[in-house]
Amino acid sequence: MVSAYLVDALRDPTSELQELYSRNFPSGDFPSEVARHFSRVFSADDAFREIPVLNVHHPPDSFPDKQLVRFRAMIQDTSPSSEMYLKKSKSGLFGGWGVHHSEAEENGFDYNDLGECNVLWAVNIPGESTWCGVELDGSDDVSQFSYKPARPHKHPIPESQHLGVQVKIYDAATAEDFKPTDQATFVGILTTELLNNDAEVELEVPTLHVLFARRYARSIIARPYPLATSARKEEMTAQQVRQKLIAWIADESLGGDREAAKWIVLSIIARVQCRNPPLLPPTLTISHFPPPPTPSSSAEVELPMLYTTLPALSHVLSSILPLAQTLPLSLDTLNNIPFTPESKDEDLHSGALQLPQGSVLLVTEHGMQEGKLVERGLLNIKAVQEVMSSQTLTYQFPFSQFSFPTDISCIVLTEGKKSAFFKTDVVLPLISDTLVSNPGVLYKSASDITMPSSDDLAAFRDLIVGSRSGKVSVLEATSQYIQRDFVRDRQQNPEISSDDLIRRMTIAKLYALSLHETELTIDTWEHAKAFDERRKARLP
Repeated sequence: MVSAYLVDALRDPTSELQELYSRNFPSGDFPSEVARHFSRVFSADDAFREIPVLNVHHPPDSFPDKQLVRFRAMIQDTSPSSEMYLKKSKSGLFGGWGVHHSEAEENGFDYNDLGECNVLWAVNIPGESTWCGVELDGSDDVSQFSYKPARPHKHPIPESQHLGVQVKIYDAATAEDFKPTDQATFVGILTTELLNNDAEVELEVPTLHVLFARRYARSIIARPYPLATSARKEEMTAQQVRQKLIAWIADESLGGDREAAKWIVLSIIARVQCRNPPLLPPTLTISHFPPPPTPSSSAEVELPMLYTTLPALSHVLSSILPLAQTLPLSLDTLNNIPFTPESKDEDLHSGALQLPQGSVLLVTEHGMQEGKLVERGLLNIKAVQEVMSSQTLTYQFPFSQFSFPTDISCIVLTEGKKSAFFKTDVVLPLISDTLVSNPGVLYKSASDITMPSSDDLAAFRDLIVGSRSGKVSVLEATSQYIQRDFVRDRQQNPEISSDDLIRRMTIAKLYALSLHETELTIDTWEHAKAFDERRKARLP
């Protein structure tokens, strides 16, 4: 029976809605029945994957009107006013979900037949990696349609290929508690309708009438933690996967510096553990990171990597993380590009830092030159530091401002001994003999990077994504050992403070997570402590 519903819903969702309405009339809460029915029909993964995907490769123009689609999106704006619609016409036809009645049907309607739907603006998830999209959508086929997105100011990276959609949600439970940067897959009926706003200029935009939605609590991709064990001898342990991952990151993006690669791994698996008290992801600066070579300063100008200003680390992170974004800083960027969302004429414009929770942000400073920072530039620097220090982002409104929680792990690459603009929890100088003769290896293009085997790459992703969702407990015996160890260290060095203990505890838990351990052992504590001491020994 469900299979018949599935076929009907895929072929003509509007007719399926009308039949469902006829069967449930006069049900008091038809929108909730719609959400239950369609989520049940598409509950199986195979059935869900049958729904056509709306994304940048398959834009709205590539679908017929009132096509059933699924749209994986980040909520960008929850401020549009709700919209009234006629739930039932005089002849008994249902309303909403893109169905519009004739003028004769609407005349003399009963006010009890009016319903209210919530209206949001959503965009394709910023920073989503290509491999992640392929895994979730089941295909990397690209439509031949050329698409120009409506309202590019609503996307954090407006110059990128992106998609923005007006989302209408009829079920109150589905719409409840949606906040900016929340992620979900919306399944609904695609139409083109006028934008729901108070502006004098009318604008038609793609509109998705939601049947049901699947929310993502922490990650759009799931992996087990700890890694599943297998009786097959050829399968690697978590420690072996970690060692291979560190070697690959070091060789392909850090000039062979394995210590730096280990810190990168800890940074990209970190996330907000708790907000009260704050247990936030530690921020990392890789210092002494050379700028990209210029053709005039190198005899090897024919190498394509020397024409790339994006660090190879950016491509490496996108290969193993679901959500990774690079923010190259320059005077022009800081002074002219908004980093925080701002409401203008009752329309929330996005900013470069309006990123989904679970993102890893790589900030590069090699584009900075001497010059003057204007007010916007100073505010942008303050906004980045606010994300790093408190994991909050300020949204600007005409007469007020509000801070929204973020969960963004930040890594800074700088040429100096420390960042010129940001205070981070950890600073590690990059050390590599290779960089003296050929700094261009740090700026290889994506096509120049030697990728691991498909099995190794899958294992890397399993390790990283699983670690980001894992938990590590501390047994009483280990806790007592750590306390005694801290007291002993403090007796030997009075400059050691409670902040050092907190940092080491955070590093030790991340170290355990990177090994897919469920408990912090004394052995792992000692390894993490030595690891941090090696970092401190590098500092000038």
